[in-house]
Amino acid sequence: MAENGKSGVRYDDALGYWVSWGHEVALAAFQEPGLSSQYLDAANLTFLPADMHEQCAELIETLRGWFVLLDGPAHTTARRAVQPMFSAARIRRFQDVVEEIVDEALERFASSPEHDAVEELASVVSARTIAHLLGLPGSDDATLRGWAEALADFLAASYRRDNAVRAQRALREMAEFIRTAPDNGEGVWMTAHGSDAERLATSSILLFGGLETTTRLAGFSLWYLLENDLAGSLTEAGAKGVVERVLALYPPIGHVARVAGEDLELGGCPIAKGDLVLVSLTGQDPRSGMETPEHPRAHESTGRVDHVAFGHGMHYCIGAPLARLTAATLLCRFARRFPGASVRSVRWGRNRTYRGFSNLFLNLAE
Repeated sequence: MAENGKSGVRYDDALGYWVSWGHEVALAAFQEPGLSSQYLDAANLTFLPADMHEQCAELIETLRGWFVLLDGPAHTTARRAVQPMFSAARIRRFQDVVEEIVDEALERFASSPEHDAVEELASVVSARTIAHLLGLPGSDDATLRGWAEALADFLAASYRRDNAVRAQRALREMAEFIRTAPDNGEGVWMTAHGSDAERLATSSILLFGGLETTTRLAGFSLWYLLENDLAGSLTEAGAKGVVERVLALYPPIGHVARVAGEDLELGGCPIAKGDLVLVSLTGQDPRSGMETPEHPRAHESTGRVDHVAFGHGMHYCIGAPLARLTAATLLCRFARRFPGASVRSVRWGRNRTYRGFSNLFLNLAE
């Protein structure tokens, strides 16, 4: 065990793997070539009941092909094929589309009886934005969101049979949706590299990742904005600052896993080949988690905010520019439409890996 006030690496005997936290330790983990992203078998599938492996064979095969769970040339080839879809220039050109999606969602949100900013706003904007960018139809937002939630639940708690069954069903439906979507050659299915199985893996991780990360980031950002009374004076630069602050304090993904491909050292601790390591993206010990959201800390609008919410290095999140754009655009246009809005109540989601609110109920004052 090695730790100080801000970072640490510790072996958890009860869990049977290492946990690490702190900005410098996280950077070291992401830069350590001996730590592999191919942790699915060492982590999730270890806890999946043995008799479920055959039943969920399609799910397992597809997840093994997700480029975020690959290393080396396989990762580079799959990622490089779709990287242009998320280029800075393309995301800038996408601004008008995002604004249109947000405005339409806000119009419907205004007349909603519940005013749930997660289910009726953040998830809707997230689903339509990522589906549009990937060249997929996104009108059935609830279905897209349901698929993403099923996969997130499985990845966070793969020992549960019901999670595995739901995730398998969700992936089958997602696969049919992606394969049969109209494609003029610029959509994700035709852009992705390799066989049909490889295309499905790439397409599904982009759709899943875009939905989960952006929905949770947007929810956190709206909550932070309103609880700090920032809506009335929000500028475009201020919205971007809120998003970065939220990414530092409340990253949508709490931690990522890595498995040691060789004997190595991390944070002064010897990690043996085959050991699993959880790398916290929150800066805190990943075992502590947040049962309920803390009161949002005071807004800091100046200075650079360091965080690893989107990872670091070769596995830096490919969709980070889109997530940032979507969340900041939603904040700006929400504040303009509802400058007097306030938080009525929140419900914290159960998933400790993919963190966020299940509901964020607001009071509106147009």
